[in-house]
Amino acid sequence: MNSDFETIVLRAKEDVYTLLQGGNLSRVLGQGYDFSELRTYESSDDIRHISWINSAKLGEPYVKKMHEERELNVVVSMLLNGRTIIGKKQELMVHILALLGYSALYTNNLFQSIFFMGEASQHFEPSKNIEALERVLTQFFTLQPLGKGLNLTRVQSELFKRVEQKSLLFLVGDFLEEIDLSILVQKHEVYVIIVRDKWEESPQVPADAELVNPLTNRAINRTASKKAIAHYVQKLKEHDAKLEAYLHAHQVKFCKVYRSEEVVEKIEGLLHL
Repeated sequence: MNSDFETIVLRAKEDVYTLLQGGNLSRVLGQGYDFSELRTYESSDDIRHISWINSAKLGEPYVKKMHEERELNVVVSMLLNGRTIIGKKQELMVHILALLGYSALYTNNLFQSIFFMGEASQHFEPSKNIEALERVLTQFFTLQPLGKGLNLTRVQSELFKRVEQKSLLFLVGDFLEEIDLSILVQKHEVYVIIVRDKWEESPQVPADAELVNPLTNRAINRTASKKAIAHYVQKLKEHDAKLEAYLHAHQVKFCKVYRSEEVVEKIEGLLHL
């Protein structure tokens, strides 16, 4: 197996263990019980539910009545295109996929993933099996997105049909085109993880460089002049401002990630906004 892949997966496992040990993912991905109410003890109650601290304060036995949380369905949709090859974006997306997958399984929730690339998609059934997750990770790592675009209109319609029950739905991609999430947010709790390479937002290109469009893998017949780069950077800033306004308007929580070193902090912040 590729040593880079093994390193990414091992790091994700360590990240998940650290987060779960600190309880930092419990709010969204935690499985267990949620406090409902405190009431006086009855003979039919299990003594293990007695709140000894509150009983001592109140002078008589009290129990914490709990209700069990529902099992969650965690769905991660990976949006790939030719730009995924830039820098280490694909490795970064593997790290994110692994972190979310292991987090779901280690908290006893279902994990489901769907890959979109070009006009095709791959759908993996919900599972609690770690071996199934690792097959998903391997499959994603070996994908070859160069020369592929992405039909974002089809993403929403297919996710709406494929993911039937209300889920925590994570969409992971570069989001450099407009996307419509208006239907999905009515059905699911949607999170967006924007994966970028710093070079994409501030490219340094020699004027005589041969440019290739990664979405088509064809040469671009124009020069990378300072004026052209400045125009691109300005358009990108306008696009991102519009994207963030859209996500805020639809109450979609989002974050932007550039490096593996910041994946844990960014996702932890995303889940606790």
